[in-house]
Amino acid sequence: MSRTKPQSQRRDELIEATLKSIELYGLSGTTIKTISGIANISVGLINHHFGSKQILIESAVRHLLEQLQQGLLENIDRIELMDCPRQQAKSRLYKIVETNFASFQQSSSAASTWLCFWAEAAHSPELSRLQQVNSRRLRSNLLHSFRSLIADKTAAVEAAEMTAAMIDGFWLRSTLDPQPEQSFVGAERYCKSFIDQLIAQHDQETTE
Repeated sequence: MSRTKPQSQRRDELIEATLKSIELYGLSGTTIKTISGIANISVGLINHHFGSKQILIESAVRHLLEQLQQGLLENIDRIELMDCPRQQAKSRLYKIVETNFASFQQSSSAASTWLCFWAEAAHSPELSRLQQVNSRRLRSNLLHSFRSLIADKTAAVEAAEMTAAMIDGFWLRSTLDPQPEQSFVGAERYCKSFIDQLIAQHDQETTE
């Protein structure tokens, strides 16, 4: 392979190879050698770019986090301006759900890496930090919209926490389902229905 490729392109190729290696061999079975074979790049060149398997794995997880964030931003940008702020906030909640169950989150390599990431986060300080960043970002995005729909601050926080747990839980169940595509469709529908129920419950309480 030519060594004249831009460094950014080379790094992207190695991250994709890392994701593929985790899909094929799991986290414990992934090595610089397996990544080298998939990327068709020498072990020495991989060490030059990343230094270690752990740094490569952390970079792959950051890549998934960036994909998730970028997907959300693109989805939110598609929301049409509405006269009703409440309707816009609800649409934003729907987009958060859709992004978390989007096709790029369902791919075999992404799913395998997320599963390994969650399991390894308990033992790796850096992966644990990335998991906390991911969780805080999801809760923050949900809370931003729920605050426009639920006046009580404590209730808005609880709604965001419960919805985040629903999204994570249904994503995990769908990934492990023998028919994941069908399961992901149902998961998205259930999470949106749950959001509708939370909003309706709050509206009822405020009118009583």
